Amino acid sequence: MILIFFPLTMPADRALLRMIAPGLIWIALLLAMLLSAERLFQQDYEDGVIEQWLVSGYPVSLMVLAKILTHWLFNLLPLIILCPAIALLFAFNVHETVILIMSLMCGSPALLFLCALAAVFSGGLKQRGVFMALILLPLTIPVMIFGSGTVTMAMQGMEVRGYLALLLAMSLVTVGFLPFAIAAMMRISLAD
Repeated sequence: MILIFFPLTMPADRALLRMIAPGLIWIALLLAMLLSAERLFQQDYEDGVIEQWLVSGYPVSLMVLAKILTHWLFNLLPLIILCPAIALLFAFNVHETVILIMSLMCGSPALLFLCALAAVFSGGLKQRGVFMALILLPLTIPVMIFGSGTVTMAMQGMEVRGYLALLLAMSLVTVGFLPFAIAAMMRISLAD
């Protein structure tokens, strides 16, 4: 919704819209993830599902990985599919739209796993959203820089493979390591 209304509130300057679009798209994605990830494990905690994961004998990290990847598939993939329509609002050409989609595909898993980690950290707090933002924002800066930088580089006609490789590497590291950290935080929070 932010991305739809933002071009309507700006002056009719196509160059300005194109210049700020990559960062704006990534910020909107991060805000959408923050809103949805805040409740990622909340219902599972309340219903006792996390406790069942811990006593089931199955690796909790595998359950966490499945839950987060399912969340990505049902919540973020539709946003990525809508990228061509959003790209039209900001006057992207086909190449820039493809690069935008590729950058979101490569970088959004890293952001989602970081959001999930922050959600587990702030599990029992009343002001969960504020705490999540304080934990999460410093961790997401590299992903945001390289994500928006990828699209900016494509707009300038420069090579983007290095940026995409860095985004993919960040996502692979978070997908590889953060399920174990999230599972450990779940064990600690339920041990009290």
